[in-house]
Amino acid sequence: MQLGMKEMWRQRRRYSLIFVITLLIVLLTTLITGLADGLAYDNGASIRELDADTFHLTADAEGQLTRSFIEQTRRSDTMTPLAVKPLTFGNETKQDATLFALPADSPVGPTLDLEVGEVLVDPTFLQTLSVGDTVEDFTSGYRFTIVGTTDGRFSHAPVVWTTMETWDAYQQVAGGPAYVSAWLGDGDGDTALSTFTRQEVIEAVPGYSAEQGTFAMMRGFLLVIGAFILTAFFYMVTLQKLPELGILKAIGIRTRTIGTALVSQVMVTVILASGVAALVTALVAGVVPPDIPFQFEVVNALLYSALFFVISLAGTLLPLYTLRRLDAADALGGRMK
Repeated sequence: MQLGMKEMWRQRRRYSLIFVITLLIVLLTTLITGLADGLAYDNGASIRELDADTFHLTADAEGQLTRSFIEQTRRSDTMTPLAVKPLTFGNETKQDATLFALPADSPVGPTLDLEVGEVLVDPTFLQTLSVGDTVEDFTSGYRFTIVGTTDGRFSHAPVVWTTMETWDAYQQVAGGPAYVSAWLGDGDGDTALSTFTRQEVIEAVPGYSAEQGTFAMMRGFLLVIGAFILTAFFYMVTLQKLPELGILKAIGIRTRTIGTALVSQVMVTVILASGVAALVTALVAGVVPPDIPFQFEVVNALLYSALFFVISLAGTLLPLYTLRRLDAADALGGRMK
């Protein structure tokens, strides 16, 4: 390792270029990861913030809250009803949002000390509105009064929180059978409903899987391409210094020692690049505008840095194979068998 570090110091311009390119690739990966994590959180933020791990939905809903319609009868004292419905509010301009309804005294969600017809909205809902305004459901004509704000996002749209009393009043105006979307908590063994975990419900949000799958593919390609570029750099560097390596072999330096120096150079380059990239990403997360869904997760940054580290070490097999085949006599003339 000492041999590799001395070479990096003496050839710091060359290895600085390799470091910068590696840093840019790792940084791009961590930034995309931050954007993917932000979009994933934004897609199901309201579900993540509910203090419930078990969701009971109809079997044909396949985990989607907006496709589950359950007869509104009391299931169990340990279960909490949840109603979810996407709405379009139309005043001067139309605005999409998702209505979430919970019992007023429910401990699983935000505090809903509201009268019938009153709602709390996500701050992003107030782009053209303000607290105290009244908004009207475009299809039913039911009017909601905004009395405050609380964070809530679902399927990249703001959430409008209200009580089950308001939900019942809305359904009477909208027509149709009374229903709820899910029951939260430990069930009573009702075989007509299917049980889902919170993460399964989040992953069933429309567009979530396709969105995250796209980002996963992008990150995978970046990791492979980055490791390939790093391998190509170190392979070319190895070919350029064949005469020097031949001298080292001629004076008795073992191939294992030279190979260890190469591996240590790759390790130092990747570890430093990953550390700097994580620091920059954390700084970006602190200054990015609130309307951009960006979130820095240390665990995910460490995961993809570790994957890049492993792939990069695997890429050293090519220059290591070149070192193994190197003959001192031929290398002194700049040739290999």
